[in-house]
Amino acid sequence: MQKDSRLPTALFNVFPKGPFPMEVLQSKGQVTIIQEAYTQVRRIVLDRPQKAIDDVEPGFYGHSVGYWDGGTLIADTVGVREDVRYQNVPHSKDMHIKERISLGANGLLRDEITIEDPAVLEKPWTFTYGYRRMPDYQLLEYVCEDNREYADEKGVQQIRIPSPNR
Repeated sequence: MQKDSRLPTALFNVFPKGPFPMEVLQSKGQVTIIQEAYTQVRRIVLDRPQKAIDDVEPGFYGHSVGYWDGGTLIADTVGVREDVRYQNVPHSKDMHIKERISLGANGLLRDEITIEDPAVLEKPWTFTYGYRRMPDYQLLEYVCEDNREYADEKGVQQIRIPSPNR
């Protein structure tokens, strides 16, 4: 898959990852993750069956469902758009992401991620992220630098995200 040079690079690494702060909120029936980078929101609906990949409208985060197994959130994601890179690795429409998210005794949030995609990977790929709690930190607004050319005369960003079907 070749990257379309007309697309902002912000589109190609949008799944939660890396050094950016995030806020995790739990409400009845859903866990919501707000990431500071690109002001992204990911929803993990709880206690619902996963849809078939072909029944999911592809999106930047795909469709995530989850359930609690003791103190561990088990999340299952399908339907990530093919033009969205995860870990800068191309993937097919059949990519399947499984996560085990838990808070350790040391206060670190641990996210063990397993990616399965037989069209791209020879075997499942598992890695882990750790996040440190920062109770006094407030998420900042984040504007994608690639969209700076679309600011109007007042400096308001006019972010353009092309549809993958156009």
